[in-house]
Amino acid sequence: MNRTILLISAVFILLIVCKHDITFNKAGFMVRGDVGSYPNRDNMLNDLIHNQKLKGLTYKQLIDKIGEPEKNAGDITIVYYDILTDYGYDIDPVYIKTLDFKLDKDSIVSDFRVNEIKH
Repeated sequence: MNRTILLISAVFILLIVCKHDITFNKAGFMVRGDVGSYPNRDNMLNDLIHNQKLKGLTYKQLIDKIGEPEKNAGDITIVYYDILTDYGYDIDPVYIKTLDFKLDKDSIVSDFRVNEIKH
């Protein structure tokens, strides 16, 4: 009996904490949550980077497709979107995930990558 309860509890917890991929859409991607978070972005990231054409887009097309990126002070060849920031139990982030786009001299997306920083 205890094993059954333990197994059911474990499955339930896994269902709650597991990331659920969802189809990318701009409106959902731009939804802001508490403290500047974006509650849908991490779940949309897989579809965005694997099923959407991103390389070769102009900067304007990128904004039209995804929305305004975060401001990148100084460097106009890299733009990024905050995906996930985990503050743990502090005011300083312990984990940051961004989607970074590299723009060529003509402001065309030449590459992109998911950047993860753990403190």
